Amino acid sequence: MRMYVADSNKYFQKSLRTRNYLSAKEKAQIEHAQILVNKKDGKAIFSPTLYSAVEQYLEYRKKDVVMGRITEGRFGTIKTQLKHLKKFLNAEHRLDTFTAKALEEYQTYRRTENNASDTTIRNEQAIINHFCNWAFVNGLHNTQKYLFPTISLRGVDKEKLRRATFTDDEYVSCYTDLRTYCSKKEIKAMKLDDDKVFVRHLFRHYFLIASNTMMRSGELFGLKWKNVEQHKDNLALITVEADTSKVRKARVFVARGWEHFERLKKMSKHTKKDDYVFTDMNGNNWHKHNRRALDYQYHSLMRRVGITDWKERKLTLYSLRHYGITKRLENGVSNLTQFALDCGTSVKHITDTYYHTNIEQSERNAKKMRLKKE
Repeated sequence: MRMYVADSNKYFQKSLRTRNYLSAKEKAQIEHAQILVNKKDGKAIFSPTLYSAVEQYLEYRKKDVVMGRITEGRFGTIKTQLKHLKKFLNAEHRLDTFTAKALEEYQTYRRTENNASDTTIRNEQAIINHFCNWAFVNGLHNTQKYLFPTISLRGVDKEKLRRATFTDDEYVSCYTDLRTYCSKKEIKAMKLDDDKVFVRHLFRHYFLIASNTMMRSGELFGLKWKNVEQHKDNLALITVEADTSKVRKARVFVARGWEHFERLKKMSKHTKKDDYVFTDMNGNNWHKHNRRALDYQYHSLMRRVGITDWKERKLTLYSLRHYGITKRLENGVSNLTQFALDCGTSVKHITDTYYHTNIEQSERNAKKMRLKKE
């Protein structure tokens, strides 16, 4: 379709992707109505170029650096990943000219041109779709996510799959989405009843508590309010009882995330000492009585943030523990023995399971090291 926009003194053009006249006419009428609505609301009618959209996105991600959500180094990685996107597509083309299938050959391009590994490509695809979703939410793109062919994990060590975790961008996408998912604006728009609102908040706090405390799923669902109390500096003092621990050994440790426990406690009607932390509105243990609701919330989250290969990668709620441990190790742990005790495991298991993290951190440190000239 082609439509003259007087205010901008240029034509709006868009392929309707059909040869059928009646279908094209119907689609054109819908597009025309949407343009008029956007014009009335003061929204942009013309999509920005890919180059311009990426620059806007990077400005948005700089806020994550300021807020401490990602490091400067991670921000640099994101810029590099999006450079590959701009090189593969024509960065001067308008963003809305790229369909969901525009990146079907991206994997082939990265392998042949740059010899990129599957892990590298998978990480790039995650940030590309985070960018795509951001552009869609902000009215810059009519596609919410790009459809990438599945990268086969055949031949990958099963132990590595068991330790599957989220990338930094995936984790940011998840907690950002959950904030919107639980916002008053979203809840009002969806006209949700109290039970559904509570479940949304419950899942959001479970997600954040799991990654901050690095506790196992069974330990979290066995947690009672008598096992959690506020510690100094807004930390949480947590007691894991032996009968809820995988290793059948009690432990007491300090973790981040007290504010999530506090918010959850204010919402719940079941906050006596022997009440479970994670219960439904009737006080039933969420895991035992509402497993389906828990699974639905997780699957829905994966779908909303565009993590399409979560099943193949074996990403589960347990992966939040792995993510939390990985990030703590990346940021540096002064006493590995104490850290292992806090996690309810052994030093050997930490070094064996998360050795890749130590190597990656060592590489980053080596690159930063500057020796004086002899």
